[in-house]
Amino acid sequence: MLGEKIAALRRKRKMRQEDLARLLGVSRQAISNYEKGERYPDPQMLSRLAKTFNVSSDYLLDLTDNPNPYPQVCEESCTYLKKKFPLASATTCEKDEILNQLYCLFKKLNKEDLACLLHLIKRLTGLK
Repeated sequence: MLGEKIAALRRKRKMRQEDLARLLGVSRQAISNYEKGERYPDPQMLSRLAKTFNVSSDYLLDLTDNPNPYPQVCEESCTYLKKKFPLASATTCEKDEILNQLYCLFKKLNKEDLACLLHLIKRLTGLK
């Protein structure tokens, strides 16, 4: 599936394997091997592919049907959370309790999920 997605995204952008290879700093053969499923990109290359095609790595790995990278996904989450949890009116004690609960949950997340949450929190607070 990964190889098929890479090939489809490359063709959609009217790129040749050579073009993508040059952009990523790898050989055309490496791109060919990825597309045929003979080799798999390492995590850094997967990230570079996702950024090049403006999709999430989860989409490339077929973990989601949503091709949007996290910042766009987080936009939807920001809108939802602002409506669902109007914390501006919460008391200091209520906020502290919420922060304690969040801290306990954050400890269970991986680095990528934490980065997405940081982005989301910055958007919610207007810190971009």
